[in-house]
Amino acid sequence: MRDTRFSQEEMTESVLFDLLETLGFMVMEPSSGNRLRVLGKIPSWFTATFGLEAFENKEIVLENISPFVDHFEPLAHQHWTDRSLGILKSGPWVETDRDGREINLELLALNLNGKPTLLLQLLGQEYFEKRELLQRFREKGLDYEILFKTQRALRLAHDLLLVKQRKLKEDLAAASEIQRRFLPRDMPKTRNVKIAFKFRPCSSIAGDMFNVVELDDHNIGFYLFDVSGHGAPAAMMAVSVSQVLQPHSGFIIRNQPGQFNKTEVISPREVMDNLDLEFPMERFDKYFTIFYGTLNCNDNILTYSSAGHPFPLIVRGNGSLDFMDKGGTIIGLGGMIPFEQGQEHLERGDKIILYSDGLTEFENARKECFGMERLKKVLISHYDSPVDQLLDHIQASLVNFAGNTKPQDDISLLGLEITG
Repeated sequence: MRDTRFSQEEMTESVLFDLLETLGFMVMEPSSGNRLRVLGKIPSWFTATFGLEAFENKEIVLENISPFVDHFEPLAHQHWTDRSLGILKSGPWVETDRDGREINLELLALNLNGKPTLLLQLLGQEYFEKRELLQRFREKGLDYEILFKTQRALRLAHDLLLVKQRKLKEDLAAASEIQRRFLPRDMPKTRNVKIAFKFRPCSSIAGDMFNVVELDDHNIGFYLFDVSGHGAPAAMMAVSVSQVLQPHSGFIIRNQPGQFNKTEVISPREVMDNLDLEFPMERFDKYFTIFYGTLNCNDNILTYSSAGHPFPLIVRGNGSLDFMDKGGTIIGLGGMIPFEQGQEHLERGDKIILYSDGLTEFENARKECFGMERLKKVLISHYDSPVDQLLDHIQASLVNFAGNTKPQDDISLLGLEITG
């Protein structure tokens, strides 16, 4: 009889773990030191995010998965020691899996069948689908008390998730609005330059940024950069880079020594060197590519440098294309490799086309890339169109190529046309 009862309890616990795993939970219990032992199955979403190397004999070393878990686990121990009623919740946080997708997670500390237990929950699954799963398990005879407690925990977690998701949505909307303010609204009006742009972020906040700024009475500066990665970390760094590329920052113009109210335009090569020192990869855990140019509107002299960015094109008034390929590698290496600088003389009707790699690397449903050849074909076919219409043609070609496929990366286009 005793063995039979133990077997029944073991079976019930096994079914419970299967139930929790189906509902999007991974069940863990404290082990020795800073380790957690996984009970039941290891979900595929966990290994896709943290990798199998996070495990040692089905035990997790906290420091191998996330500092967030490492910080929460001492609070959970205090929760269990105090024998607190209810569930201790971490609140949602975001991780990025190995395919670059963001997943929302939350930790819950509770006593499950009298044992201290941690539940790592994958957020975002539909509550009603989970409720139907609970009903199916009930019909199969799973212990009602366990189901009741699980359903109550699920309902509480769902209510909290709705609040957290609403707050997260509000925060993302606020971040998106702040970022949009760094994008050009009214392009600077110069005597002989027409400016246009297109911007299509792949999410509410983006890692692409661009702008055109007035440097002095005769010169404008313009740039387009692309921060590695997606989501909030890339967007936050994009805003930081945009701030240092404002005229008041001292990065792109500076006061001339000993001369009141006189400024000097800093060369693009020096701007690249300064950015490389200001944003080292080991400090920010990110890098970015950028094209930065200055245009003297009196003599139509373009000076530029590029840091690992797709080479912009000059569409000449006669329909020929020239690449602007002077520069160096990515920003983030801390000044290890110097940057080159190029110069071009522009004529009336010439157009400068800047773009991010989200355009040329866009993949449609057939896994075909939009590619450089398609872009060149559009530019050659419509070389005599005004710059705003030329960007419209590029966008129409991309939409036709994409079909129903959504962009995998931010897509930015910035165009300048010499009109006088």
